[in-house]
Amino acid sequence: MEELDASLDENSGIIATRLTAIKHWLLTHSQHLNFFTILVLASVPNPLFDLAGIMCGQFGVPFWKFFAATLIGKAIVKTHIQTIFIISVCNNQLLNWIENELIWVLSLIPGFAPALPDLTAKLHAMKEKYMAPAPLASSDLKVKNWNFSFAGMWNTVVWLMLLNFFLKIVNSTAQSFLKKQQEKELASLTNGASALTHSD
Repeated sequence: MEELDASLDENSGIIATRLTAIKHWLLTHSQHLNFFTILVLASVPNPLFDLAGIMCGQFGVPFWKFFAATLIGKAIVKTHIQTIFIISVCNNQLLNWIENELIWVLSLIPGFAPALPDLTAKLHAMKEKYMAPAPLASSDLKVKNWNFSFAGMWNTVVWLMLLNFFLKIVNSTAQSFLKKQQEKELASLTNGASALTHSD
């Protein structure tokens, strides 16, 4: 907070002053609004949610508060948002109703009405392209071509990493088990040797 106040001088522009005020508000309220903030960030499709987790660690947010907000946001809110979106996209009647309502609203904007027929034609062409069924493969095709794609290579790398991780876990578990066995044997040998020396 002191660094923020020191960085703000009288010659700062209006944008710098406003950004500093937003940072000041965020830092002062982050301790009080952290559950709600995490819930909002987890509820919307957000590629920067990992940064929110890092900030929670930096601000010392308790694990269970972070976990509960993330669980509610991702498992309940985000799942239902995505479900409603998929249902609305795949339901032709609902999609046509949304399209008609959007066309009606956009036609009220001055100067936008003449561009609507061209825009709707392009959207219908895109919809037909993506909703068209995949062509059937011919039955006389016997040899499948090996297709190198980025997704295939990435999946291979991920599977190799998971396999390596699994093998390391098994190896580490086996080594710790053998170490405990050797410690038990060594303890029994030293106890037996000390018992023999005391008996002599």
